[in-house]
Amino acid sequence: MTHSKWIAAVACALAVGAGAGWNYKSEAAEKFTADDYVAILQGYAEYVQGVDGIAGDCKGEHYANAFTDDGMMQAGPERLKTPLGGREQILKMGTKNPPCTSSSRHMVTNPVVRPNGDGTARVSAYILLFNQAANPPVLLSHRATNDLWVKTPKGWKMKHRINSTIKSNTPFDKEAKWVKGEWVCPNGCGY
Repeated sequence: MTHSKWIAAVACALAVGAGAGWNYKSEAAEKFTADDYVAILQGYAEYVQGVDGIAGDCKGEHYANAFTDDGMMQAGPERLKTPLGGREQILKMGTKNPPCTSSSRHMVTNPVVRPNGDGTARVSAYILLFNQAANPPVLLSHRATNDLWVKTPKGWKMKHRINSTIKSNTPFDKEAKWVKGEWVCPNGCGY
């Protein structure tokens, strides 16, 4: 084979390979759209309004609706060891006494959405909790969350939430390591 034929063969192979790779990536990209991304962010907005009791239902519906029916919530020292599981437990946690409002306000900031390509997405974000009744508002808690979202017939819902106070410059604990899209800790990630 002459040098020019060899170069032409390599160029052809690269073009075919690039085309095949492009088609594969296009199919994977179609599974997660901008609408999916916005729906997850909207889910966080509805969730925090539900947990703060300003969504207006007093029964925790907005809060619980952010989760799948078999969703799991791990937040706070006790819940990291003994998670809340299932809609009824999460609904109970989100239920408020009338008039349903509180002085707390949660803010989900810097969400990083990582689609898994299988109808799920891993989202890491910070959660800031403020007492808005104080003047100026006071930061009560700074948390990190690592959530698994799944696409359901009812839209995107949280399947599993791990939410913990940040006590170092990495979420969960100082020995935490980011491995394959999630935090891994030698003694369990938490307080």
